[in-house]
Amino acid sequence: EGRVCVTGASGQAGRAVVSELLEHGYDIAATDLVASRADLEAGMLRADLTDYGQALGALEGAAALIHLANIPAPGLSTPAVTFNANVTMNFNVFHGAARLGLRRVVWASSETTLGVPFGVGPDEEQSMEADGPPPRYAPVDEDHYPVAGNTYALSKVVSETVAGQIATWSGIPFVALRFSNIMDAGDYRQFPSVWADAHERKWNVWGYVDARDVAVACRLALEAPGNAVAGSPSFVIAAADTVMNRSSSGLLDEVFPDVPLTREVGEFGSLLSIDRARHAIGYEPRHSWRDHLPAS
Repeated sequence: EGRVCVTGASGQAGRAVVSELLEHGYDIAATDLVASRADLEAGMLRADLTDYGQALGALEGAAALIHLANIPAPGLSTPAVTFNANVTMNFNVFHGAARLGLRRVVWASSETTLGVPFGVGPDEEQSMEADGPPPRYAPVDEDHYPVAGNTYALSKVVSETVAGQIATWSGIPFVALRFSNIMDAGDYRQFPSVWADAHERKWNVWGYVDARDVAVACRLALEAPGNAVAGSPSFVIAAADTVMNRSSSGLLDEVFPDVPLTREVGEFGSLLSIDRARHAIGYEPRHSWRDHLPAS
């Protein structure tokens, strides 16, 4: 079905996505601003997507786009740089994709659009613009939106709005994947350090997602039938469980006792709802830290 452009291809999610697509026989055009010499020699394009001409050049010849390039978290740059860079990159590739007539855009939004970090204020996290409220309910789903506590989250909320409008203009599906905290298998060794204190990872209701599941979610969003992703849908993408070795309902009772649990989640079930992604694109997380570490 034609070449797929992957932006942010040298990042944590990008490398996993490129690997997943190549394993499934896709023709890839990879691009990243921070492409290394080895990346360039392997065929990656170095492009600054805040420049519209370079964005168009990166997309030229592609039939579809998986857009992962952004400043990937709050606190890595000043608030203004984070917001301006992300929104500019996203507008440029979204508008360019519509202008060039790509058949689909899949892109990295964020769990932060849902209010993450929950229960955290500027005294604890410098990037916060105000005190982050607790979730209104759990498991937190796509309707817990928009709640932006910092300019990174705001950049993603604005970009979802832009994507929705350009999807309407163009008729191209723009699929936003609201990723939880992305982890590689090597990151799981850090998890036991937070088990003693339920408050330490409360900020995203103890969520995470394996980079390999991120990659599969991107491919599934690319391959889903048109009626499943018409317009500009957004899907929460998280692991099936939490980072903790104790019950999810117990964590909620201890840290957010006034937050109602709207359905049974299972003993260790995620408090970020992935039901819509399961239904619409067939997403089913296959990886867990429990495959790598003992839960004690």
